[in-house]
Amino acid sequence: MNLVKLGIIGGMGPEATVDFYHRIVKHTVANCDQEHIDMVILNHASIIDRTYAIKNGLEQELLDSLKQDIQILEHTQVSNIAIPCNTCHTVLDQIQRLTSIPIINMVEETVKYIAEHKNNYKKIGLMATDGTILSGMYQKWFDTYGLSLHAPQKDIQSQIMDMIYQDIKARGIYNNEKFKKILTYFLQSGCDHVILGCTELSGFKQCFKAYSIDPMDYLVKACIEKSGKIYQED
Repeated sequence: MNLVKLGIIGGMGPEATVDFYHRIVKHTVANCDQEHIDMVILNHASIIDRTYAIKNGLEQELLDSLKQDIQILEHTQVSNIAIPCNTCHTVLDQIQRLTSIPIINMVEETVKYIAEHKNNYKKIGLMATDGTILSGMYQKWFDTYGLSLHAPQKDIQSQIMDMIYQDIKARGIYNNEKFKKILTYFLQSGCDHVILGCTELSGFKQCFKAYSIDPMDYLVKACIEKSGKIYQED
């Protein structure tokens, strides 16, 4: 029997990759070890920072590193590839051209879900890295589905970047008060939900679940279902 194997290019950041793996295990219907998904996880923590690459014209360096990861996963004969990093999706089309193995699009899966449940949403804000914001990739998918997206003004974006890089990446700190202050800006701007458009921000979901849309949730669901397994809710 040919088993479906999932390839994961992780390390962006490492803690987000651990969380991603944990969620796949948690949400897969399985009664024993053998019923879980076979996975190959590359924790490529040393890869160039995605936002830095985008802002400094170094996308090719990023793609060259990802090409090596793709080649490893091709050798292990994975059936699908997931990249739990929003900013990395800014070059997803170029990454996909490096391989015939399908790469699951986390941004597309997220916006597709929102479109299918659009009666539950009015206006959605985006918390993400500068790279993700500059790329306009979420806006592209929102336009495709005729949805409204609110990107933050510059001073708020600066606070989001500080929270991602100085608090979470550098010190592993999730400051709920700081997040709440930024969330209040979005709510006062007419948003009823915000997309946690950086996997580092997923750690805020539990405390702010009523206002959060976490793309990692939809990537997890797609990975499980495309691996031939059944997804189970919490």
